[in-house]
Amino acid sequence: MQKLALVKLGGSVITFKDKALTANTGAIDGISGALVQLDMPVIVVHGGGSFGHHWSVQYDMHTKPAPYDPHGVAVVHESMIALNQIIVNSMIKAGANPYAVAPCMFTTGHKAIAAKVRQLYEMAKANNVIPVTFGDVVHMGGRKYSILSGDALMSIIAKVLKPSRVIFATNVDGIYRDMKTRELVQELKSARRNGDPVEFSKTAGADVTGGMQRKVREAFKIASMGMDVVLVNGLYPERIVQAAHGEVQTGTVVVKKGRK
Repeated sequence: MQKLALVKLGGSVITFKDKALTANTGAIDGISGALVQLDMPVIVVHGGGSFGHHWSVQYDMHTKPAPYDPHGVAVVHESMIALNQIIVNSMIKAGANPYAVAPCMFTTGHKAIAAKVRQLYEMAKANNVIPVTFGDVVHMGGRKYSILSGDALMSIIAKVLKPSRVIFATNVDGIYRDMKTRELVQELKSARRNGDPVEFSKTAGADVTGGMQRKVREAFKIASMGMDVVLVNGLYPERIVQAAHGEVQTGTVVVKKGRK
């Protein structure tokens, strides 16, 4: 396991998801200021929110490879570059050294190019650079393209690099035991049946709905590789710093496989 913070910034934090193509610049600036405080190598992944997600819905694009409208491919990809630029510029203003990296630079389809992923870590470790990548539409061969989400990228990168800290920053405090009472699940273990993860509806002690399902699915996958995964509220940037330092005061830890 390498000293490295792998941080996912959810689209719900960095954009206003109910307003097309609208970045939450206040939240982004707060997170940029927090990332500068970290005394370890950092790699950032961000989602699409009201940018990429907005257009992928318009053009009916999904994770399943298919010959999607090439104009839609161009529009979705360009919207993600635009959002990435906002985040990178914010980080530069905060005094960080971000380096934008499209996922096609270190993946082929939905699979990692391990040497290129390791290069991201070398950049972060040796040069105090923060690679910033993002969910995107990627080429799958021939006329086929696919959405490769930021959540999926977290698993792809974590599998190769084995970071010491894996953090998902969302717009809620973590995983709730009950959505109505907002009681947090402080620790969540991925129960298994016949070697397969139990369905979320059958996961004891958690109320997981909507987009959080994808994050929890990837969190379980990463935990099965031997890494704790922390879900915190990115609208409170100090919680990202605390999680990176191993302190989770408000949030949910998906416990790594083998940890009691």
